[in-house]
Amino acid sequence: MKTTFLAFFSLLSLAIGAQCDQTKRPVIFIHGFLASGDTWSNAVHFFKSAGYCNEQLYVFDWNSVSGTAKANEENLIQLIDQVRNKTGAEQVDLVGHSAGGGLGRNILRDSMQAIKIGRYIHVGSRKWTTPYAWFPNERCMNIFSTGDRVAGSGAGPIEDAANVALTEEDHYQVATSDRALYAMLKFLHPFNNSIPAATKKEEQATIAGRAVLLGDNMPMRAATISIHLIDKKTGARKRNTKAIQLKTSDSGHWGPAIVRTGQPYEIELVPADTTKKKISYFFSAFKQDDPLVYLRGFPEGSRMSALLGKLPAKEDQSALVIYSAAAALIGGRDSVTVNDFAVCSAELTPASRTVITSFVFDDGDGISSGRALKQYASAPFIGGVDQLLVAGKRKVHRIYFNGQTLRISGVPSSDRILLAVLK
Repeated sequence: MKTTFLAFFSLLSLAIGAQCDQTKRPVIFIHGFLASGDTWSNAVHFFKSAGYCNEQLYVFDWNSVSGTAKANEENLIQLIDQVRNKTGAEQVDLVGHSAGGGLGRNILRDSMQAIKIGRYIHVGSRKWTTPYAWFPNERCMNIFSTGDRVAGSGAGPIEDAANVALTEEDHYQVATSDRALYAMLKFLHPFNNSIPAATKKEEQATIAGRAVLLGDNMPMRAATISIHLIDKKTGARKRNTKAIQLKTSDSGHWGPAIVRTGQPYEIELVPADTTKKKISYFFSAFKQDDPLVYLRGFPEGSRMSALLGKLPAKEDQSALVIYSAAAALIGGRDSVTVNDFAVCSAELTPASRTVITSFVFDDGDGISSGRALKQYASAPFIGGVDQLLVAGKRKVHRIYFNGQTLRISGVPSSDRILLAVLK
């Protein structure tokens, strides 16, 4: 059986916050539709700050686009068994977000699998009305929000479960916000009143992650990863610093690598098949250790590629992707501009669409209309804006996001796609 999950925190010695507690049950986090394990980056740091050990925290990557329910469930069961065998724990706790909540709930449907689960947390997912006798609702937490436009009225209180009703959090914030994460910790450890320890500011951070194809999370094997420190003013790679060169494993993993905190970085992803398009990821800064830095390649010949449509490849223009890692981009709440041009508004990124990824490039007429790109009109969680981004050696694209500014070099789309990660 070909598995699509990963469980790799125990491979990294990332010391965060309080000394870890070996008695805690392992936790497996399950992401939602079109997402990956980095959904849980905030959660992993939060849980480690509260005393969890590396080998107690796992994420499950699954194919939410074309994978079958049976295959996804079998792979999750396989991971549960692997974690139990590795840690010696009789049970694990499960946390499922959005469509991942449905996957987690399906595991509990089987009484033989449910005995392996201590507690279950249902996040931003549809409520159920019929409990399982072998796994009563008292062992479940249900987190939902009136600000969640995806789960919507399908979410809500579940009888006898520990219900947490949030009000402002969007569909992603129900899994990433401090309020949601603290509620999870209190449910898993009701007699522990400690607050996660503040992280000491360090000059360096250790990062690692995985390279996968967008949507199906298939690993990008033997891809080349280059990590570059960039100039804050020009977005260009600094010439006086040596790039970190890495290769991805058969499972798509890369790292660890040590970077400076508080500095902007470019991470270049070059597929093993050099005919495929390169992607440069830009980060305004790494503030702390992060073992969940995901790099996504664009699939070809799949449902996902049909959804994305054809990406530009022009010598004189750039193509940019804006990716919000922990929350939706919502017009009226968030301020996002590219070269002083708004890409987040009530028309482009309404709360009802829950856009987390927005493509920014010219639609072919050489004019920046500011209108939504039609090819993404029906794509879930994805938007697009018609904006001409002139490329050139001395061109710089300025990205503003809620008080932060990130500058990246204007590389042409014929060479690569530029992707800015917002946090």
